[in-house]
Amino acid sequence: MEEIYEKYITTHTGKWHPLDKKEYEMFFRYFKKNYKPYLPENKNADIIDFGCGAGHFLYFLKKMGYENSIGVDISEECVEFCKKMGFRVEKADILEFIKDEKNRERFDLIVMNDILEHIRREDIITLLKGARNCLKEKGKIIIKVPNASNPFLASNTRYIDFGHFMSFTEESLAQILNIAGFKNVIIKPQFIYIFYWNPINYLALLFSKILNFFFRLIFLLYGNNTTKIFTKSIIAVAEK
Repeated sequence: MEEIYEKYITTHTGKWHPLDKKEYEMFFRYFKKNYKPYLPENKNADIIDFGCGAGHFLYFLKKMGYENSIGVDISEECVEFCKKMGFRVEKADILEFIKDEKNRERFDLIVMNDILEHIRREDIITLLKGARNCLKEKGKIIIKVPNASNPFLASNTRYIDFGHFMSFTEESLAQILNIAGFKNVIIKPQFIYIFYWNPINYLALLFSKILNFFFRLIFLLYGNNTTKIFTKSIIAVAEK
């Protein structure tokens, strides 16, 4: 796995993302729509982005006025890229980071965007429990993962990155957060029709709602009455 992450931008992220100003602004709109309601009111809150990658979420936080944010990534290439972008980042394995006593009850918010699918199954609960220990009392965690319930994209999203070990459903994501001791767990669909200022977005949104209706109906016909979210990814918000 070290070889995969050593040149992660060169071999993966940079292949699909231009990593230019326009893209960071698009992701700013996306994060604002999906994450803003769950951010701390205090702009001096301590926030960490686990697996910060190319710094899209750090860019969002900085533009939103949060000055005490930090990114952590295992990829040297990602860390160096983020530093050049002016972000505060450090190279670390998050499974080791959570064990460090200096990080205990340190953060108001922990964010994991597209990270849990890179963690081996046997380490996921350990990571979540450790992340919980890194949170201050009433601190929150936000997690985004691929949605295994999407009938069209689940397989592609699972295997598009050689570093992926698994995907999640709204049920399994809530399950592991509860096992790890988190409270007030919310699982929500992502909203992607904010990336481009294009009228076609409204047609795409309507079509997605129609698809969701039929997906829900099909799942019900097969006896599954708990799965309701079929977006490409799902977002969880939980509290310590």
